[in-house]
Parts: sequence; structure tokens; C-alpha cells
Amino acid sequence: MKRSYLFSLIPVLFIIGCAQRNTEPKTLQEKPLMQLQVDLSPQAREALLKGNESIIVSASWYGWALLGKENAADEVGKIDLGRPQILLPPSGGIARFTPSTLKSERLNWIKGGIQVNVNVYSARHHWPDNILACDVIDGALSEYNRKTEVLKCLLISEQQSR
Repeated sequence: MKRSYLFSLIPVLFIIGCAQRNTEPKTLQEKPLMQLQVDLSPQAREALLKGNESIIVSASWYGWALLGKENAADEVGKIDLGRPQILLPPSGGIARFTPSTLKSERLNWIKGGIQVNVNVYSARHHWPDNILACDVIDGALSEYNRKTEVLKCLLISEQQSR
């Protein structure tokens, strides 16, 4: 009797174990490297929603070339570590960049830490030109990967009238 009771618990324990494991990212490659909240002014949100226009959050990972790796660098000495883009809905939201977007095989080509430049702009599906003026990130990744950074966006026309 006790043995059949124990055997009936095995599937339950297995399911609970799987459910607990599935709440966490499976690998380091799935955990956010950087997380950004895109906040829109009321006018920007309204315009994007009316035009059903998406938002692009574009990151550029880079580092400064080590001595001997200059041939892999661009004209100013930067090693490209990746240029991922995340598409957000017209209402804004959170962009999560994972380590899988980083060309990790090039990390031993750079001195110092990973640098990041982030720009946010309208996706140009509805309008031919970008209509957003947003905060920018540019600096050491270590400055931005500890918490969710907030990038505020206005319409370019709002910024020009200030």
C-alpha cells in the first residue's frame, strides 16, 4: 500500500519540478544582458497608435581593440560585438537584450569592458521618417545592466516646440 502511494507521487513531483524549472531562464543566454523601458509622451503614444507604428530599440555592442587585433576593428578602433534590434508595439514597453545577441567569441579581442550604444526610433512603416526624439544610451554596459533603464521619447515636433 505504501509503495503504490509513493509511486503515485512520482509523476506529481516530476510535474512540480518541471514547472519550477520552467519559471527560470534555461540558460545564461536567455537572461537579460540589458533591459530598457521605453516611455512615450502622451502625444507620441497617440501618434504611434493612430499610425499603428512600431518602435525599434537598436543596440550596438562594441569594445576597443586589443593590440594585435586592430585589423578586426573599424576605422576608429572599435570591435563590433553585435547590433541587435528589438521591435516594440506602438505603446512602448520593455526591450530585453540577451547575451545571445552578443558576439561572445570576440570578447577576447577587446580591452576594457563591453561598450553599448542604444537608439530608439519609429519603425517607419507608416511614416517615411522617424518621428521620435528619444533618450540615448552610450557608455560602458556595466553602467546599464544592473537595473531597468528608462528611455523617454517625445515626438520630434514636441521637442522642437520646447
